[in-house]
Amino acid sequence: MKTIHRTLQRLALAAVAATAFLSQAEAAPVVSVSPASQTIGVGGNAAVNIIVSGLSLTDPTGGFSLTLGFNNTFVSGVSFLNDPGHLMGLAPLDLSGGFGGGSLDLFFVADATATLATLAAAEGTSFTLATLSFMGTAAGLSPLTLSNVVLSNWNGDSTLAGVSAVNGSICVSVTGEPCVINAIPEPETMLLLATGLAALALRQRRRRA
Repeated sequence: MKTIHRTLQRLALAAVAATAFLSQAEAAPVVSVSPASQTIGVGGNAAVNIIVSGLSLTDPTGGFSLTLGFNNTFVSGVSFLNDPGHLMGLAPLDLSGGFGGGSLDLFFVADATATLATLAAAEGTSFTLATLSFMGTAAGLSPLTLSNVVLSNWNGDSTLAGVSAVNGSICVSVTGEPCVINAIPEPETMLLLATGLAALALRQRRRRA
């Protein structure tokens, strides 16, 4: 009886280990903004990293393209540097569009001499795609929104599947005060506000009469 019980325990542990292994194997790459949130003052600088994690050692990335959106009322783009660790080779191809209005377009391809083995060894499962710098220009909350995120495989003949993105934000505040969240009222909220103002105006007129 004890032998059967031990056998069942071992089988259960093996099943748990196999499930964990499969979940790791099926993990898809995630491109994220780091830190997820930070606070600076007007005129202050914010350093932002765009990081990829969840890469497979058998299928590293040989290139990436993405758009990072931000609110240029509150922050302005200062500088950006793709592959700051030079993990994608010493002679990559950088076709990035740079900052324009409220967005940053990046397009970067690894050195043509890089191989699957060299890229996998250098990148590992996670590395920094780009480092960015912003300056706070006015008090408010600027989202940092990733879109059109594409990662190619090591030689660029296909794209990595299941890539997801995690956004961030920069809070620009007056020293010692919380961040001002400049939310745009929904149409229903605006209608209620207009109705309330109309009722208040009508009441004031009746009192005067």
